[in-house]
Amino acid sequence: MERNHDEEEINPILLDFLDTDDFEEKYKILVATPIMDFDNLLIDNMASSIDVVVEDGDIESRVQDLKNCVRTRSKYETLRFRR
Repeated sequence: MERNHDEEEINPILLDFLDTDDFEEKYKILVATPIMDFDNLLIDNMASSIDVVVEDGDIESRVQDLKNCVRTRSKYETLRFRR
């Protein structure tokens, strides 16, 4: 099967992130991914998939902001299920 050159491959890190609904797993994916594998598009796509906006800035601070959002949602998810 021949691939259309206009089609971009979907980032496998993004696929893993999208494939899980568990925020603890999403956090683990973020932590396990080397900082050099992130770019602004990946961060924006991950953020939009969980309905958050990560402010512009350098990659490291944006990844940290995304981790903080996911970690907070993970804690909220855990507390919600305990009730």
